[in-house]
Amino acid sequence: MALPIGEILDRKFKIVQVIGEGGMGTVYKVELLDRPGNYCAVKELLINPTTSAEERKTAIERFNKEIDLLFGLKHPRIPSFMLSFQERGNYYFVMEFVPGKSLDKMLEEHKGPLNEESVIKWMMQVCEALAYIHSRNPPIILRDLKPGNVMITPAGDVQLIDFGIARRFDPNKRTNTENLGTISYASPEHLGSITDRGQRRSAQNPGKLVQTDARSDIYSLGATMYHLLTNYEPDPIQTPATGSVLAKNPRLLTVRVNNTVVCPIEQVIIKAMQQDPAKRFQSADAMRTALQQCLPNYAPPATVQIPAVSSPNATILVQPNGLICPKCGFQNRPGAKFCKRDGQPLLQGATAVPPQPRIQVPLRQPIQSRSIQARPIQPRPDQSQTIQSRPIVAQPIRAKPVAGSAAPAGDPVAAYRMGLQYLNSKNFAESVNQFKLALSLGRSSYDVLYNLGRAYRQYAQASRDKDKKLFTDNMKMAAEQFEEATRLKSDALDALFQLGMSYRDLGLYPQAMATFKRAQQITPRDPAIYYQLGMAAVEQGSKREAEKYFLDGLKITPDHALILTSLGRLYVELDQVRSAIDILLQATRREPNLPEGWYELGRAYMKTKDWKSAIKALDHARQLNPDASNIYSAMAACYQKMNKKNEAKQKTDEALLLDPNNSEAIRLHRQL
Repeated sequence: MALPIGEILDRKFKIVQVIGEGGMGTVYKVELLDRPGNYCAVKELLINPTTSAEERKTAIERFNKEIDLLFGLKHPRIPSFMLSFQERGNYYFVMEFVPGKSLDKMLEEHKGPLNEESVIKWMMQVCEALAYIHSRNPPIILRDLKPGNVMITPAGDVQLIDFGIARRFDPNKRTNTENLGTISYASPEHLGSITDRGQRRSAQNPGKLVQTDARSDIYSLGATMYHLLTNYEPDPIQTPATGSVLAKNPRLLTVRVNNTVVCPIEQVIIKAMQQDPAKRFQSADAMRTALQQCLPNYAPPATVQIPAVSSPNATILVQPNGLICPKCGFQNRPGAKFCKRDGQPLLQGATAVPPQPRIQVPLRQPIQSRSIQARPIQPRPDQSQTIQSRPIVAQPIRAKPVAGSAAPAGDPVAAYRMGLQYLNSKNFAESVNQFKLALSLGRSSYDVLYNLGRAYRQYAQASRDKDKKLFTDNMKMAAEQFEEATRLKSDALDALFQLGMSYRDLGLYPQAMATFKRAQQITPRDPAIYYQLGMAAVEQGSKREAEKYFLDGLKITPDHALILTSLGRLYVELDQVRSAIDILLQATRREPNLPEGWYELGRAYMKTKDWKSAIKALDHARQLNPDASNIYSAMAACYQKMNKKNEAKQKTDEALLLDPNNSEAIRLHRQL
């Protein structure tokens, strides 16, 4: 039975609404007493007094397992876990509150199939969340994906809720320990085995033993789509027949292929719901790509000829993707505000652009790739090079902590969670204090060290342009924490990536490259790693080596705007200006809101003395980044060459106003 409205939990949460009830508990919307108007969701595990000891133990274990899974998940499509507590013999945990409606509620209100384009876009977002949990180590399998567990916020964003029966994939198991889930959306392997087409499962024919894996969630996603687009629950453990989805919803988009009418979204559903996991989409990313091609206004992506080391004439397919972090090069989901990998603010408004004509990028002066052995990189700095660790008490971070609630004395878990909350609210000083407290109380885990490093690093970046010493000191502290984290967990990609970027920020380029190479061994197809390797090579002066890394990254993601921009900049420096312009044009088409791309394109046009085109490109950059002094000084140089002295003087003054030490602006000011 649900608790009454107005009840106070854990002396800080006031129940304001019952969100949902089930056999084993209830989910409440609660208001924070110390922050009126701020809401969270509290999930309660209610244990009936008549429950047997064995059932009670199983329920508590499952509840705690859900907490453990959620604790390690950080994704914009998954509500954030906050804390857990016990009260009056019941178990609770607190999560981020998700406003909006579940898809089953929307079906109920709509009384018919939902809009096809909206469903496709929502399911593409679900694929993003699935790709994330499936990429964990070990992978997490949701196992209960259905309309009731997908929330749509008022802004149209998807949130996956209820990880109550999710599990970590174990490659050593032949089948699942528990067969749970909602049968209409469950894959055949949810039952522990699969049978051949046309056969029934029986004692004499138990089928092939299997366990649920990432492809089981793909089946459930297909079944969910079937329900949303037909308003009929799918038949349990059955692949829809061709034409059956379209028959239930004749308004679905169709296309004519070789005189045959085909419904693209129906084909995606049928493939996702194949009985044999090997015949389904093999990843959430693959299904997302297929869904994108079902959008009514979808146009095939353009191609671009990028000069590759092994094959200068290779054609690479360009496909629009999410926002790219200007710091680390990671491709985030469309609409993301902060980079999932390093927390950097992202440029808003960048969208996938319509396909452009194919561009041939000629290499009139091809660069011969240079063997990496020509610049040997030590796999790890020796003790004379490494950053010396220091006592936890000697912390260079300096900021006045924002007043807030402290973690209970002596509780390292609570201190760690408070540290995460302060980190998310960008109160880096207090975040550091809480993570240090967790360490001093004995919670010396990878997660604490990694997030302590993040707090130091983000605080360092916030002070980069204000206090160079403070920036350097905190970046060193960040590197120390990431080093410790990688000692505890040598294959931790996130910590290795952050450590490599910290080394780059400190100018320790050999260490940075060695660290990114370790990350590359873990995920050899992450283009952001090739971007970082290329940038570190550029900063060391090894331009040919940098070109190789950039081109290798483009083989993986041909439309990676930051790699394209960096390669264009490199070709400008090497006087391969025509190739640079072609590549930078592609970068600006891919990410029209990336000021670096427009700035480098302007510089490339300046090399050809095409002053008008340079001014046009630079003005794009100025509109996107009006506080960059170098853009104004570049525009001033163009106007000077065009004999427009008034405009040149105006831009020079604006450049000096933003940065009195801008050497180019100072030179122009003297000439004008």
